[in-house]
Formats: sequence, C-alpha cells, structure tokens
Amino acid sequence: MMRAWPTSTLAVWAAARDAGRCAPDDVLHTLYDFAQAHELDGISTPLDRRDGLDQQGGRDQQDRGALALLGVLAGNAHLAVRMPAPGDAQGLPPDSLTDSAMAAGEVLLIDPRPAGAEGPVDALALIARGTPERCRWSLTRSQTPIAVDRLSADLPLGELEYQLRDAVGQAAQIIAQLSGARAASPADLRDALAGMTQARRIDLPPHDNPRVDRVLASAAQIDAIVALAGTPSVGVTGTQHELADERLRSLTALTRTARTAAVNTCIVDFRRSVRS
Repeated sequence: MMRAWPTSTLAVWAAARDAGRCAPDDVLHTLYDFAQAHELDGISTPLDRRDGLDQQGGRDQQDRGALALLGVLAGNAHLAVRMPAPGDAQGLPPDSLTDSAMAAGEVLLIDPRPAGAEGPVDALALIARGTPERCRWSLTRSQTPIAVDRLSADLPLGELEYQLRDAVGQAAQIIAQLSGARAASPADLRDALAGMTQARRIDLPPHDNPRVDRVLASAAQIDAIVALAGTPSVGVTGTQHELADERLRSLTALTRTARTAAVNTCIVDFRRSVRS
C-alpha cells in the first residue's frame, strides 16, 4: 500500500519550491518516496510549464510523469487541499469530483488563473491513487465553480490545535476503555502506536510555522489511536469497537479537518512569501 497523503505532500512541497525553500529535485525525491513511477492522466498541460527540467540532460522517461505534476502546480492563483468523507464534503460541490475525492481521501484543488485572481472558478482537481510501484494521478476539471481562494484559508488553525489537545486525551481514554483481553503487551501496543503514527505523518519541507507541525503530529497520533482501537491483534473486539464507534468517528473527522487546515496554512504561508 502506498504511504498516506501523497496529494497533500506534493502540494506543500510544490508551494515550497515556488517560494524558493526547496529545489525542484527535492519535490521529485519526495514523490519517489511514495512510488517508483508516476503517471498523470486527464487534462494535458503545456510542456513549457515544467521548469525546464525535462530539457536538462540525464532525465529519463520515469521522470516525465513527476515533471508533469510539477508543471501542473506552477504559476497558479491558488491551491487548496481537501480531505472529504461521506457526510463531510468540506465545502466541495455534490458531483463526481467530490465522489472521487472521498474515495481517495484527499484532493488538491487548483485555481489555474494567474496570481491575483479571486472568486469561483472551474477549478482543476488532482487526485492520486496507486501502489509503491506506480502512482496514477488524475487531473480533472470541476463541474461546478469553486472558490479555491476561500477554501485555502477558511479553517482556524489555532482553534483546531486547542481541540486536538483535548482529543488526544479522549483518544487515549477510548483505548483504555477498550482494554478487554488484549493479545498484545503494553510494549507491543506502544510499538504499534508509534509505527501507525509515523505512517500517518506528512513530511514537510523547511518552513516557519511550528503550529503546523504540532497540529499534524497530533492528528497523526489520534488517527493511529483510532486505527489501533480497531485492530484485532491488540484484542479489541467488534462489540467494544462498536460501542465507541461514534466517538471514534468524531475524532477522525476532527483529524481530517485539522490536517486540512495545517496543510493549507503551510501552502498559504509559502505562497504569501512569494508575493511579498
């Protein structure tokens, strides 16, 4: 299975590239951490928006899909990540784009107009699906105009950080209440939680907002606890999990919202530094 959050990771690293905080090759290396090869399907993009990387010697065919992704994310007015789920569309319109985004768990919305444009637009939507061997990225156009500029900065990160602090405690209490007859030792549980938390992190480029790091770390930890609560190997029964299911769903919704806000905050910070 491919690592979590490839679309969000690409969006942040591409924004850092535009801000001069990392090199284009750094973005490529980050993509290859998810999959050995990348393919871009859907709307074609001009070849001259690939930063000239494909004109440098030594670039092979394997790079072309990844280079095309960099071209898609260059010179746009706004970028915004969304992580919708059934019952929580995160402001996306009720159409096939949202259905695809829900199936994938995340989508990057792109306002393709030049910098400075505002208001609704027929946005581009980038969605990733794949394996560690090959990731296929689909680029489609929204059927309904979307105000990407508003979605990129509509969630209060400070308030969400406060909610996450309380949620970490709630999640730990749920695990304690679901104690039951566990098949794993406390040490095994700690190791499992650490591994699950690491798998749910988003690797960020160098940036200047420690709150983003704290929010993403808390979201990953809560997600890991929720996943651990439903893992048969730690002895949590289906009945126990069902009793806590509503609380677990609420925590999962909070982590989606918080992770979305943190990623978009980082993107906006990078893009603001380009304009200043």
